[in-house]
Amino acid sequence: MKRILTAILFLTLIAAVPVIAQDGQAAQEARRRAEIAARQAQQQLQRQAAGLAALQEAAEAREGDAIDEAFDRNGANAAVSNQGDEAEDDVPPSPPAEELPDGTMRFHLMDGSILTGTLAVDALPVDTEFGRLVVPIDSIKSFAPGLNAHPQLAQRIDTLIAQLGSPNAAQRDRAQADLIAFGPDLIPELQKHAADPDDERKLRVATVLEELYGMMDDPMVFDQDPGPSLARLDHVVTDGFTIAGSIAVDTFVIESKFGQLTVGLGDIQSAGIVTNAVPDIRRSVEVTGTDMTRVSEKNTGIRLNRGDRVIIRAEGQITMTPWGNGAIATPDGCAQCGNYAGNILMGALIGRVGDNGNDMLIGSSSTFTAERAGTLYLSFALQPNWGRQQFPGKFTVRIRVVPAQ
Repeated sequence: MKRILTAILFLTLIAAVPVIAQDGQAAQEARRRAEIAARQAQQQLQRQAAGLAALQEAAEAREGDAIDEAFDRNGANAAVSNQGDEAEDDVPPSPPAEELPDGTMRFHLMDGSILTGTLAVDALPVDTEFGRLVVPIDSIKSFAPGLNAHPQLAQRIDTLIAQLGSPNAAQRDRAQADLIAFGPDLIPELQKHAADPDDERKLRVATVLEELYGMMDDPMVFDQDPGPSLARLDHVVTDGFTIAGSIAVDTFVIESKFGQLTVGLGDIQSAGIVTNAVPDIRRSVEVTGTDMTRVSEKNTGIRLNRGDRVIIRAEGQITMTPWGNGAIATPDGCAQCGNYAGNILMGALIGRVGDNGNDMLIGSSSTFTAERAGTLYLSFALQPNWGRQQFPGKFTVRIRVVPAQ
């Protein structure tokens, strides 16, 4: 730009300087032609300068737009953010649920299938240590056959407990891991073996119990489908109390929309009255070094509503290549890599609700209540200018959503 302005000034000065020539018509003609050429050159350079200025202004505008898009979508513009909130909250109501008869139950079967229907009986007999109780069906909230009704599962647990004292170390380790995988519901059964005469088995039982006790305080441990009951006796839950005993029915006739179905007691994992309560959402996703904040975020596929309680746990690591292979980011970030924004470290796990939501630190553990409706996005905190670098590794993220009731 400076060179162009200098050339214009130079040509202007040339045009202003008298042409030194011999007297006569030839000298005057030469001077006239020189003045015309100088004016034409000046006009052309002025047009070029104007064009270059316009191009530079457009480039600067595009660069500004890119920066705004990359960094200023965190709610800096209150009007835009508020419009986004209204758009996210303007969610069409769900279609009305199918009307079900009173007493409709959902049956979870041992093979993983689910049936919905009503029991074709008026009462459920249960043998207890105090005698037989006949429980009206309309008083039952749920029931779950125990290990006595599932002999194969009971045999597997007994075998695993016995293998805790195996002379084979690898078999002991496998049995210990398999028992832990059953979760806290196995605690009452394992407590029966806390004083086992075999020292190795006794030590292993104590180790498994310690792990299971720790799981009881972790809100992420329990699956939406709790699995079969690991108590020996059947349990029937009513409006006022829970009955432990043996359900005195070998088979059930279930009235479903497909007609009558017959199901054995041993085929049932659990059954419960169908309610209008929305079940928890459980999901596990992976966030990699390519899922960068505001560039290519991970869509969890979870749609949050205002008031939903969200619990997230994350683990894993990603290599921060630009800072060297020794620089590792956990979900809490990379301390030696600087800050992404505010108190959020580069490489940290970031969350956002909706397209126009604010970035928030998730880290390795986070619990929050959704203040707006929208899709939950997760990402790897990184400035866009690092986008062409390689960041090997991943975060494994477990998500639980407790819907607002």
